[in-house]
Amino acid sequence: MLRSGHIQGIYHRLGDIFARLNQWSEAERFQRAALEAQPDHIAAHLSYGTMLARNGIYHRLGDIFARLNQWSEAERFQRAALEAQPDHIAAHLSYGTMLARNSSRTSEAEQWFRRALRLAPNDASVHHHYAEFLSSQRRTEEAFQYRVKAAELAPEDYALVMAAASSLRLHDRKLEAERWYRQAVKLRPQEARAHTNLGAILHLLGRTQEAANSYREALRLQPDDLTTLSNLAKLGVPAIS
Repeated sequence: MLRSGHIQGIYHRLGDIFARLNQWSEAERFQRAALEAQPDHIAAHLSYGTMLARNGIYHRLGDIFARLNQWSEAERFQRAALEAQPDHIAAHLSYGTMLARNSSRTSEAEQWFRRALRLAPNDASVHHHYAEFLSSQRRTEEAFQYRVKAAELAPEDYALVMAAASSLRLHDRKLEAERWYRQAVKLRPQEARAHTNLGAILHLLGRTQEAANSYREALRLQPDDLTTLSNLAKLGVPAIS
């Protein structure tokens, strides 16, 4: 007859095999069985925790509890994800975002965003999330720099490009904003709003004819758009050249 330790070892190895095959439901089943066969077996706990972290279960549960405003449970699972996989970037960002919702823990939240930046300095999403945090703290001068960095790291991401352009415009960095509004048009040439935004920054730069051309292209794509028509009227030029 097999002793519980032998049975546990078999379950543990099977769990590892299925985890390597990315068959997570089977991996979880055998790792759970290993824990039940020998609950105090340290290796099984570590393997099971790592497997769960890889599958994002801790991380996802943390996010779910945060959405439900069950903060103690959310923090417990986010902590578990970070302990099982300390370099898990998404867990750092989620935990930081969750902490930032509590005004008494914003300095702690920032530490997690800063850790994520150290772990993944070339990850656009890290810079974006930190910019969001800084904006929420009304630290807009710092935030726009991280928005621009996010766009520089992911120039094919329309949302990040638009965020950088808008932030630069709000900080009166018109020429830099123009660069990113042009990039937005390049990414989505069939989106009227992209042309309207480019027209608006050109308008602010005093380049009337270029602005009119952008507005007209926006109207070609979305006729009768009130914002674009209003902007053209401010230029004092007809909708059709």
